[in-house]
Amino acid sequence: MTNYQTPTAETYNGLEKAFNWFNKELFGNRLPPVMFTLTRRTGANGYFHAEQFKHRADGDATHEIALNPNTMDRDIRAVLATLVHEMTHLEQQEYGTPSKGGHHNMEWARMMMKVGLTPTDGTGKMTGRKVTHMIDEGGPFDTALADLMPFDIPYFTQPRDKAERKKDKSKIKHECGCGNKAWAKMGSHLICGDCNEPMEGEEV
Repeated sequence: MTNYQTPTAETYNGLEKAFNWFNKELFGNRLPPVMFTLTRRTGANGYFHAEQFKHRADGDATHEIALNPNTMDRDIRAVLATLVHEMTHLEQQEYGTPSKGGHHNMEWARMMMKVGLTPTDGTGKMTGRKVTHMIDEGGPFDTALADLMPFDIPYFTQPRDKAERKKDKSKIKHECGCGNKAWAKMGSHLICGDCNEPMEGEEV
């Protein structure tokens, strides 16, 4: 019998498994557990937030690592590289000196390169407010990832743009021979006021 996991369990158990694997392979098991969240933040594949959660009973603080489900349809290599990117922020929080305001500094950049991810802001700089990364082929992350595979976190969402949200999908375009167009429900019988010809509905 196949072991069934709910969508929530499959997603968060997967994140926990990946975190534990990379913690062992890349960070020497030095990183503390975190709270995982899925958060749709425009312009970010993920983020790290120090001491974002607090335990109700004992008051202990827990760091947060968030991934953006709108971008988790990317190749699993890219998704897990984002996870390790945020784990490197966690490493710096615990053992280094993070900059304020989300700035990526050179200490963090060196930590990234140590695990096989090269930071880049898209202009050749490794530091700054908005910094992503490239995977070093054959580097520590690439090797650890290969040993983890096959692996997947299958659930993701797709963002809907404004045009899609406003579009009334109950209506389709109708057009006549002279090029006039009108939108009406499928099956409507429309006549063009200019050429007096039927307006045909588009196929859907």
